[in-house]
Amino acid sequence: MRKRLLHCCAPLLGLTCVSAAHAENTYLFSLATGVTSRYEGSRDYRPIVGPAFAAQFGNGFFISTTDGAGYRKDFANGLFVSAALSYDDGRADENRFDRPGSDYLKGMGNIPGSLLVSVQAGAHLFGSSTISVTLDQPLTHTTRGISGHVDLTVPVLQTPTNDISITGSLHAGSGRYTQTFFGVTDAQAAASRFQSYSTKGGFDHATISAAWNYTFSPRWSLNTSAGLTRLVGSSSNSPIVQTKNNWFATTAVTYRY
Repeated sequence: MRKRLLHCCAPLLGLTCVSAAHAENTYLFSLATGVTSRYEGSRDYRPIVGPAFAAQFGNGFFISTTDGAGYRKDFANGLFVSAALSYDDGRADENRFDRPGSDYLKGMGNIPGSLLVSVQAGAHLFGSSTISVTLDQPLTHTTRGISGHVDLTVPVLQTPTNDISITGSLHAGSGRYTQTFFGVTDAQAAASRFQSYSTKGGFDHATISAAWNYTFSPRWSLNTSAGLTRLVGSSSNSPIVQTKNNWFATTAVTYRY
Protein backbone atom coordinates (compact mmCIF):
# COMPACT_ATOMS: atom_id res chain seq x y z
CA MET A 1 0.00 0.00 0.00
CA ARG A 2 3.02 2.20 -0.26
CA LYS A 3 3.10 5.40 1.77
CA ARG A 4 -0.60 5.27 2.54
CA LEU A 5 -0.16 2.09 4.54
CA LEU A 6 2.52 3.84 6.57
CA HIS A 7 0.15 6.72 7.08
CA CYS A 8 -2.52 4.43 8.47
CA CYS A 9 0.00 2.75 10.75
CA ALA A 10 1.63 5.96 11.97
CA PRO A 11 -0.21 5.83 15.34
CA LEU A 12 1.79 2.71 16.15
CA LEU A 13 4.70 4.96 16.96
CA GLY A 14 2.54 7.49 18.72
CA LEU A 15 4.10 10.31 16.73
CA THR A 16 0.79 11.69 15.54
CA CYS A 17 -0.35 11.90 19.14
CA VAL A 18 2.60 14.04 20.26
CA SER A 19 2.00 17.76 20.05
CA ALA A 20 4.75 19.94 18.66
CA ALA A 21 3.88 22.41 21.40
CA HIS A 22 5.48 20.13 23.99
CA ALA A 23 8.75 21.51 25.26
CA GLU A 24 10.47 18.16 25.74
CA ASN A 25 11.92 15.88 23.11
CA THR A 26 10.26 12.47 22.66
CA TYR A 27 11.89 9.36 21.16
CA LEU A 28 10.14 6.10 20.29
CA PHE A 29 11.60 2.78 19.16
CA SER A 30 9.34 -0.03 17.96
CA LEU A 31 9.49 -3.56 16.64
CA ALA A 32 6.48 -4.10 14.40
CA THR A 33 4.91 -7.04 12.64
CA GLY A 34 1.80 -7.29 10.51
CA VAL A 35 0.26 -8.10 7.17
CA THR A 36 -0.89 -6.10 4.14
CA SER A 37 -1.90 -6.76 0.54
CA ARG A 38 0.88 -7.21 -2.01
CA TYR A 39 -0.45 -4.16 -3.84
CA GLU A 40 -3.69 -2.20 -3.84
CA GLY A 41 -6.26 -4.51 -5.37
CA SER A 42 -4.29 -7.73 -4.86
CA ARG A 43 -5.98 -10.77 -3.34
CA ASP A 44 -2.61 -11.95 -1.97
CA TYR A 45 -0.91 -10.67 1.17
CA ARG A 46 2.63 -10.22 2.42
CA PRO A 47 4.08 -10.00 5.94
CA ILE A 48 5.53 -6.86 7.49
CA VAL A 49 8.35 -7.23 10.02
CA GLY A 50 10.88 -4.64 11.05
CA PRO A 51 11.98 -1.89 13.42
CA ALA A 52 10.53 1.63 13.45
CA PHE A 53 11.68 4.91 14.95
CA ALA A 54 10.19 8.32 15.66
CA ALA A 55 11.48 11.49 17.30
CA GLN A 56 9.44 14.61 18.10
CA PHE A 57 11.45 17.65 19.15
CA GLY A 58 10.21 20.50 21.29
CA ASN A 59 10.88 23.02 18.52
CA GLY A 60 8.38 21.34 16.18
CA PHE A 61 10.75 19.26 14.05
CA PHE A 62 10.18 15.51 13.75
CA ILE A 63 11.63 12.46 12.04
CA SER A 64 10.20 8.98 11.72
CA THR A 65 10.13 5.91 9.53
CA THR A 66 6.42 6.53 8.85
CA ASP A 67 6.11 10.29 8.35
CA GLY A 68 9.63 11.15 7.16
CA ALA A 69 11.46 14.26 8.32
CA GLY A 70 9.73 17.59 8.71
CA TYR A 71 8.27 20.35 10.83
CA ARG A 72 4.87 20.78 12.47
CA LYS A 73 3.38 23.96 13.93
CA ASP A 74 0.45 23.87 16.34
CA PHE A 75 -1.57 27.02 16.94
CA ALA A 76 -3.50 28.04 20.04
CA ASN A 77 -6.83 27.95 18.17
CA GLY A 78 -6.43 24.21 17.43
CA LEU A 79 -5.15 24.54 13.87
CA PHE A 80 -1.92 22.84 12.80
CA VAL A 81 0.24 22.68 9.68
CA SER A 82 3.21 20.51 8.74
CA ALA A 83 5.61 19.82 5.90
CA ALA A 84 7.80 16.75 5.53
CA LEU A 85 10.07 14.83 3.18
CA SER A 86 9.37 11.12 2.91
CA TYR A 87 9.84 8.21 0.53
CA ASP A 88 7.31 6.10 -1.37
CA ASP A 89 8.41 2.57 -2.35
CA GLY A 90 6.55 2.45 -5.67
CA ARG A 91 5.65 -1.04 -6.89
CA ALA A 92 7.38 -4.07 -8.45
CA ASP A 93 5.95 -6.61 -10.90
CA GLU A 94 7.17 -9.52 -8.79
CA ASN A 95 6.67 -10.82 -5.25
CA ARG A 96 8.79 -8.77 -2.87
CA PHE A 97 9.18 -8.86 0.91
CA ASP A 98 10.57 -5.33 1.19
CA ARG A 99 8.11 -3.41 -1.02
CA PRO A 100 4.71 -3.71 -2.73
CA GLY A 101 4.64 -5.99 -5.77
CA SER A 102 3.29 -9.27 -7.12
CA ASP A 103 4.13 -11.94 -9.69
CA TYR A 104 0.56 -11.41 -10.94
CA LEU A 105 1.74 -8.06 -12.37
CA LYS A 106 4.51 -9.64 -14.46
CA GLY A 107 5.09 -7.50 -17.53
CA MET A 108 3.67 -4.31 -16.00
CA GLY A 109 7.15 -3.09 -15.18
CA ASN A 110 8.58 -1.41 -12.11
CA ILE A 111 7.13 1.79 -10.62
CA PRO A 112 10.24 3.36 -9.09
CA GLY A 113 10.25 4.78 -5.60
CA SER A 114 9.92 8.52 -5.22
CA LEU A 115 11.01 11.20 -2.78
CA LEU A 116 7.86 13.04 -1.70
CA VAL A 117 7.15 16.37 -0.06
CA SER A 118 3.98 16.19 2.01
CA VAL A 119 2.13 19.34 3.09
CA GLN A 120 -0.62 19.01 5.67
CA ALA A 121 -3.15 21.35 7.27
CA GLY A 122 -5.65 20.35 9.91
CA ALA A 123 -7.64 21.26 12.98
CA HIS A 124 -8.88 19.85 16.28
CA LEU A 125 -12.66 19.64 15.92
CA PHE A 126 -13.69 18.68 19.45
CA GLY A 127 -11.51 17.30 22.19
CA SER A 128 -8.80 15.14 20.62
CA SER A 129 -10.63 14.62 17.31
CA THR A 130 -8.75 15.93 14.29
CA ILE A 131 -9.39 16.49 10.60
CA SER A 132 -6.58 17.07 8.12
CA VAL A 133 -5.86 17.43 4.43
CA THR A 134 -2.51 16.22 3.05
CA LEU A 135 -0.98 16.76 -0.39
CA ASP A 136 1.86 14.48 -1.59
CA GLN A 137 4.01 15.93 -4.36
CA PRO A 138 6.78 13.75 -5.85
CA LEU A 139 10.19 15.39 -6.15
CA THR A 140 11.68 12.48 -8.11
CA HIS A 141 9.94 10.47 -10.84
CA THR A 142 7.39 13.28 -11.03
CA THR A 143 5.55 11.68 -13.96
CA ARG A 144 3.76 9.43 -11.45
CA GLY A 145 1.50 12.37 -10.55
CA ILE A 146 0.20 14.09 -7.43
CA SER A 147 -1.94 12.50 -4.72
CA GLY A 148 -3.52 13.50 -1.43
CA HIS A 149 -5.87 12.41 1.32
CA VAL A 150 -8.41 13.71 3.81
CA ASP A 151 -8.37 12.10 7.27
CA LEU A 152 -10.72 12.27 10.23
CA THR A 153 -9.58 10.72 13.52
CA VAL A 154 -12.00 10.33 16.44
CA PRO A 155 -11.01 8.91 19.85
CA VAL A 156 -13.48 6.40 21.25
CA LEU A 157 -11.71 5.52 24.52
CA GLN A 158 -9.07 7.40 26.49
CA THR A 159 -7.90 6.14 29.88
CA PRO A 160 -4.51 6.24 31.63
CA THR A 161 -3.60 2.89 30.03
CA ASN A 162 -5.80 2.63 26.91
CA ASP A 163 -6.19 4.91 23.93
CA ILE A 164 -8.47 3.74 21.10
CA SER A 165 -9.29 5.83 18.04
CA ILE A 166 -10.97 5.36 14.67
CA THR A 167 -9.76 7.02 11.47
CA GLY A 168 -11.59 7.46 8.20
CA SER A 169 -9.59 8.44 5.11
CA LEU A 170 -10.35 9.37 1.52
CA HIS A 171 -7.49 9.24 -0.98
CA ALA A 172 -7.39 10.88 -4.39
CA GLY A 173 -4.88 11.18 -7.20
CA SER A 174 -4.34 13.11 -10.40
CA GLY A 175 -4.95 11.43 -13.74
CA ARG A 176 -1.22 10.69 -13.99
CA TYR A 177 -1.23 9.12 -10.55
CA THR A 178 -4.17 6.78 -11.12
CA GLN A 179 -2.84 5.86 -14.57
CA THR A 180 0.56 5.00 -13.06
CA PHE A 181 -0.84 2.68 -10.37
CA PHE A 182 -4.05 1.39 -11.96
CA GLY A 183 -3.85 2.04 -15.70
CA VAL A 184 -2.46 -0.29 -18.38
CA THR A 185 -0.69 1.23 -21.37
CA ASP A 186 -0.57 -0.44 -24.79
CA ALA A 187 3.07 -1.41 -24.14
CA GLN A 188 2.17 -2.94 -20.77
CA ALA A 189 -0.77 -4.79 -22.32
CA ALA A 190 1.54 -6.32 -24.94
CA ALA A 191 3.97 -7.50 -22.22
CA SER A 192 1.44 -8.69 -19.62
CA ARG A 193 -1.83 -10.56 -19.20
CA PHE A 194 -3.91 -7.37 -19.04
CA GLN A 195 -5.86 -5.38 -21.58
CA SER A 196 -5.20 -1.67 -22.10
CA TYR A 197 -7.00 0.51 -19.59
CA SER A 198 -7.15 4.27 -18.97
CA THR A 199 -8.19 5.79 -15.66
CA LYS A 200 -9.49 9.16 -14.55
CA GLY A 201 -8.17 11.31 -11.75
CA GLY A 202 -10.20 11.57 -8.56
CA PHE A 203 -10.87 9.48 -5.48
CA ASP A 204 -9.32 6.03 -5.78
CA HIS A 205 -9.86 4.50 -2.35
CA ALA A 206 -11.41 4.94 1.10
CA THR A 207 -10.02 3.47 4.32
CA ILE A 208 -11.46 2.87 7.77
CA SER A 209 -9.04 1.85 10.52
CA ALA A 210 -8.82 1.53 14.28
CA ALA A 211 -5.75 2.04 16.46
CA TRP A 212 -5.31 0.82 20.04
CA ASN A 213 -2.46 1.95 22.26
CA TYR A 214 -2.07 0.03 25.51
CA THR A 215 0.46 1.52 27.94
CA PHE A 216 1.69 -0.98 30.51
CA SER A 217 4.52 1.13 31.97
CA PRO A 218 5.74 4.73 31.70
CA ARG A 219 8.09 3.71 28.87
CA TRP A 220 6.57 0.59 27.28
CA SER A 221 3.40 0.22 25.25
CA LEU A 222 1.70 -2.17 22.84
CA ASN A 223 0.29 -0.55 19.69
CA THR A 224 -2.13 -2.25 17.31
CA SER A 225 -3.74 -0.94 14.14
CA ALA A 226 -6.11 -2.65 11.71
CA GLY A 227 -8.29 -1.50 8.87
CA LEU A 228 -10.04 -2.05 5.57
CA THR A 229 -9.45 -0.25 2.27
CA ARG A 230 -12.05 -0.12 -0.50
CA LEU A 231 -11.06 0.86 -4.04
CA VAL A 232 -13.48 3.27 -5.71
CA GLY A 233 -13.89 5.14 -8.99
CA SER A 234 -12.27 4.15 -12.26
CA SER A 235 -9.28 2.73 -10.37
CA SER A 236 -11.47 -0.01 -8.87
CA ASN A 237 -12.36 -1.29 -12.36
CA SER A 238 -8.75 -1.67 -13.50
CA PRO A 239 -7.90 -5.11 -14.95
CA ILE A 240 -5.04 -5.42 -12.42
CA VAL A 241 -7.53 -5.27 -9.53
CA GLN A 242 -8.33 -8.75 -8.23
CA THR A 243 -10.44 -7.51 -5.31
CA LYS A 244 -11.78 -4.09 -4.38
CA ASN A 245 -11.36 -4.73 -0.64
CA ASN A 246 -8.01 -5.05 1.16
CA TRP A 247 -7.39 -5.31 4.87
CA PHE A 248 -4.26 -4.70 6.90
CA ALA A 249 -3.12 -5.17 10.49
CA THR A 250 0.00 -4.22 12.39
CA THR A 251 1.18 -4.68 15.99
CA ALA A 252 4.24 -3.11 17.58
CA VAL A 253 5.98 -3.07 20.93
CA THR A 254 7.20 0.48 21.58
CA TYR A 255 9.78 1.90 23.97
CA ARG A 256 9.49 5.62 24.71
CA TYR A 257 11.86 8.05 26.38
